[in-house]
Amino acid sequence: MARGGRPWRVAVVGGGPAGIYASDILLKRLAEKSEGLGICGEAEIDVFEKNPAPYGLVRYGVAPDHPAIKLISKALDKALSSRKINLFCNICYGKDLHLEDLCRRYDAAVFATGAGRDRKWELGEGVEGVCGAGRVAGWYNAFPGMPAPPLSTPVATVVGGGNTALDVARVLLQDPYSLSLTDMPQDTWRELAGSQIREVHVFIRRGPESHKFSAQQIRQLKACSRLVLDRFSRSLLGVAKPPSSPGSKAAWEELESAGEDGPAPKKCCLHFASSISSLSAPAGRLEGVWVQRNIEGPSKEAFFLETGLCVSAIGWEAEKLPGLPFDPARGTITNEKGRVSGKVYVTGWAKRGCEGLIGSTKSDAAETVEGILSDWAQKGQEAIDCTPTEEFLKGRGISFSKKSGWFALERYEEGLGRPDGKARAKVGASSEMRRISGLE
Repeated sequence: MARGGRPWRVAVVGGGPAGIYASDILLKRLAEKSEGLGICGEAEIDVFEKNPAPYGLVRYGVAPDHPAIKLISKALDKALSSRKINLFCNICYGKDLHLEDLCRRYDAAVFATGAGRDRKWELGEGVEGVCGAGRVAGWYNAFPGMPAPPLSTPVATVVGGGNTALDVARVLLQDPYSLSLTDMPQDTWRELAGSQIREVHVFIRRGPESHKFSAQQIRQLKACSRLVLDRFSRSLLGVAKPPSSPGSKAAWEELESAGEDGPAPKKCCLHFASSISSLSAPAGRLEGVWVQRNIEGPSKEAFFLETGLCVSAIGWEAEKLPGLPFDPARGTITNEKGRVSGKVYVTGWAKRGCEGLIGSTKSDAAETVEGILSDWAQKGQEAIDCTPTEEFLKGRGISFSKKSGWFALERYEEGLGRPDGKARAKVGASSEMRRISGLE
């Protein structure tokens, strides 16, 4: 056998796509390269997930009316099915597990904790009716314990110009019947069906030439509402230089065909080069926003808009974790190509920031894995505590569910949706998820 006689032990903190892909790629690359590197070609990986169910933003962030993206979960299921990968849900780093535990028990600890926290929008801090896009997406995706945003206001506002911002706008305006066919829990659907929101205004800091959304997002908004550009934004569109890339050009053409403002059952209005400058919130409750223009143009004057809901979709950031260096400017765990220090590594959005899609996550994981294998080849194995993970967790009195519990929850949700012709219907209550998963 190659140098290092026992299987390598790896901990992955975070059961989203970044963590699952890193686990899968590590096993494959190790099998391919171990002989050339002179190291053992076997590994056992423990994935620790703080929620009752894994898969991160694929489960809790993708809009329910984007089922094709949610199919990624099937690829994750396939990777997770490996007998060399263990899953432990309801395990929280910093509470149940600590850095010294991971370093004592594993040859490598990979943090794949994502960037699931809304970037702070200072203007709306502490104001009722102001919340982050992560909270809204978490609510309509049945994140455990996430309450509904205020839905009794006829006008809602969204700050941000990316796909997340348009996702939120679209779901708030979407026909309730079409959403009834998604994996949205029935209780959440009833809340959305009773929404009074008929108008959503999206405020985008930059001009139309710098847009960050896709043509598909604009088409979908048009399908569920009257899409309009205010007079100021239309004037900017008329003088700006259209983008040259095919994807951006297609989105531009969709913008050019947006209708004029006017009465409509539901309406989404895009405001380019516009920012909310202040809020009207007597007694801490939102009643309206003041909007300023960021560049010169017709109708540049500031204006006031009555609203009871303002959603900030200005990006995401990683959470500062105990014992790990943090870069507040980038909102990431400080690293060098995935290396943090010693046995500690990072991958995914916690590594590179909130950018890129699944393809980026895979290449990102591959880079981190290359660093791990290189370090193993140079340093070899050292003595670690090989107490079985289940025994270790039970010894601390920690309750958890395993991979079999997650697959049982999936089957339960699929059965729940079958009578209505749905791929699945999510279980939203944390206690129910834990019961079905067989929390130990």
